[in-house]
Amino acid sequence: MQIKRFTLGPVMTNLYVVSKNGHGFIVDAVEKSDLVTEYINKNNIQIDFILQTHTHFDHVLGLDFYKNLYNVDVYASNEAKYIANDKHYNLAFDYDDLYVPIDIYLDDDEIITDCNIKVLKTPGHSLDSTSYLVDDILFTGDTLFKLSIGRTDFPGGDYNTIINSINEKYRILNPNIDVYPGHGEKTNLDYEFKNNPFLI
Repeated sequence: MQIKRFTLGPVMTNLYVVSKNGHGFIVDAVEKSDLVTEYINKNNIQIDFILQTHTHFDHVLGLDFYKNLYNVDVYASNEAKYIANDKHYNLAFDYDDLYVPIDIYLDDDEIITDCNIKVLKTPGHSLDSTSYLVDDILFTGDTLFKLSIGRTDFPGGDYNTIINSINEKYRILNPNIDVYPGHGEKTNLDYEFKNNPFLI
């Protein structure tokens, strides 16, 4: 499996292109970028769907573009149904025309069968925060970063909830799992459990 990170947008948010055997998907359609489309074209990757870890504006500015370009469905937590296009929750106060299209709403512990992706609801940063476990790789969005966790002072955020999400969903996983967060560089669970000041 190949994972390519692109750091884009107004607050340096990570978009990931995940691919294997010519097929792939996008995690967080952060922003329209020629770098992303050129990489996909150069490597002959067929994009099959888009996963959203949550629907804050900085993670979805390119969502409508990539969805239409590749004619694919967008997956997100079923909580996104109620908040994805609400500026109070998506924080898109400077983006009057932003529309967040979601096609498929996911339940906790659901398996996206085509790629054996496990859905882990991890609220705390936002009501719709979701992590995705793909083999030995975990996409955490803004729940867990290297040596930090996501902010909890936005609408729908809660400190105790994000800590509970991490403890209940991540601590039962293989500690050698690599973590690909919504901001910053990759890490792994073992390192975070031993060094992250919010978790020790």
